[in-house]
Amino acid sequence: MADPDRRTALLESYENAAVIVSGITVEKVTQRTPCAGYDVAGLIDHMVEAAHRAAALGRGRTPPAGDEAPHVELADAPDQLRLAAEEAAQSWGDDSQLSSSFAMPWGERYSGATLVNMYLAELATHAWDLAKATGQLERLDPFLATSALDGARAMLKPEYRDRVSTGSPFGAEFPPPLDADDWELLAAFMGRDPRASLERWPSE
Repeated sequence: MADPDRRTALLESYENAAVIVSGITVEKVTQRTPCAGYDVAGLIDHMVEAAHRAAALGRGRTPPAGDEAPHVELADAPDQLRLAAEEAAQSWGDDSQLSSSFAMPWGERYSGATLVNMYLAELATHAWDLAKATGQLERLDPFLATSALDGARAMLKPEYRDRVSTGSPFGAEFPPPLDADDWELLAAFMGRDPRASLERWPSE
């Protein structure tokens, strides 16, 4: 069975992220976020870097090891995300890339479909993080969360969770509220308590 093609949703996740970032004011860049270890400014830097990284992978460029992200000025970040979206549309335009194998700096290889799922989930989740931290949940694309959650479930192996392997990049899945909406279901799957208050967000 062929992997689902979520490239359209990936591109929509770039625009979703740009909309959220465009609504952030300078006064909120030091605000903590639900993503452990990141304030708003740091998470914007990380998300823009991830957006460009996803586009570069589509061109067959193995990204450098590590998670160092250059600083991006708040006013420039939406344009950077939209530029990365244009690059991603070009670099992932060939259907054969979904079944191609791509090398990652930590030694694993993934299919193109898995990478599309990975960056769709990452960009969508970080957009939720920023929306939650800056009071913009109503600006999230209501149709994107389901695709992002499906992509996350397709690519996130149990060994990627922190409670299974030290240093793995994702936290343990959080039990979602019974009346959780689609965005809260995504946040919970990606290790966030979707209704936690600022005081309960992880600082590291």
